[in-house]
Amino acid sequence: MGADGVDRASDRLNIQGTKTPMFYVSLAEKILTDEATLHIHALGSCIEACVGVADKLQRNGLAKIVKIKTDKSGRSDKTAQMVISVERTPEFAALYAEQKKAREEKAAAAETEEKTEA
Repeated sequence: MGADGVDRASDRLNIQGTKTPMFYVSLAEKILTDEATLHIHALGSCIEACVGVADKLQRNGLAKIVKIKTDKSGRSDKTAQMVISVERTPEFAALYAEQKKAREEKAAAAETEEKTEA
């Protein structure tokens, strides 16, 4: 598994407390370009970010939440865990391309503004 919480050989995204939720939203979007289904995993205090990532994907029309699983069993420390499974929507490709273009335009405008202020 990579340092960013992604098992590159699967459709699993592990939410950790070291990154912002928006980092994981962007990462989930990238994974969904290759995978039809994504399983977002979190433990303990990271569960809130897990829910936020799945919710943001669904609100943006990029994915649909298809399953939510919570569990405390099977872990010796009884830490709560959550897995939210999402599926890519049929509109994903068009919406993702549109959002990516908007982000790039915003970044270019900010860069231009910085140059004019300097």
